[in-house]
Amino acid sequence: MPDREPTDEQRAASVDILQRAVGEGRLTLGEFTDRLDVVLAAATVAEMDTALADLPTELPVVGSAAPVSMSVFGDVRVSGRWRLREHNRGVTVFGDVRFDLRDSVCSEAEVHIEGRTVFGDVVVIVPAGVEAELSGFTVFGDRHLDLAPVPRQPHTPIVRVSGLTIFGDIRVRSLAPGESASSWRRALQHWRHVPPPALPAPPPPRRHLPPH
Repeated sequence: MPDREPTDEQRAASVDILQRAVGEGRLTLGEFTDRLDVVLAAATVAEMDTALADLPTELPVVGSAAPVSMSVFGDVRVSGRWRLREHNRGVTVFGDVRFDLRDSVCSEAEVHIEGRTVFGDVVVIVPAGVEAELSGFTVFGDRHLDLAPVPRQPHTPIVRVSGLTIFGDIRVRSLAPGESASSWRRALQHWRHVPPPALPAPPPPRRHLPPH
């Protein structure tokens, strides 16, 4: 008997399970958006159940960034498995401020991230499918909001980013878990996964006719 299509109630129940897991910190934002995408797009119950397989049952060890992180002649970088607060701020001089939210755990409906730097950039990375807004002011710099062209995943936080830079840019972008933020590293990863072109087949051996 072929597997049946999941009902709306079954999808809603699966979404609730994932939402509870990310709210408790058992899933990161990146893991949550990946699994949620499978649940919403699944054509069969068995396919949907793959998104619920191997869910962590215990809370993992996570780091905790200070609400305000400061540096002089250095960077402020927050990444890895860390708990995302409602308000987060990084300040530095002659350095970059960088928040990577892909492996963070978050139970907030709305998150505020503020970055301030002189002679440096403010960079915020969110998982694809997480909505982000950008505001702020730059002197001799640019503001970039570069999100993946995908709809917002339900039950994910709205990330509001504000920044102030002097001689630096403010950038907000979405990347998949594990994807490099460096353009040349992304090109290298793509090149490594592209199979080499097939070599042309060698010409058939020439037949030597016997002399008359």
